[in-house]
Amino acid sequence: METVTIPKDEYVRLKKEIEILKDTPFLRKVDDLIDILFQEKYNLVITDYTEDLTEHTINNVKDWQEKSAWDHV
Repeated sequence: METVTIPKDEYVRLKKEIEILKDTPFLRKVDDLIDILFQEKYNLVITDYTEDLTEHTINNVKDWQEKSAWDHV
């Protein structure tokens, strides 16, 4: 078995981070907060709706098929 030596304060910090990341309800609240802040700042709502992002829809976007000066940048 190999042993890695790290400073004690770093070890304590890593243990604290692991405990925070294990706290699922906390992460859900943070995720909800991010959604709210994004909506407040950009006036957009992020949802899980992805029906309009099907391969067929994406491949048929006319704006993407037209050539522009940016194609060669």
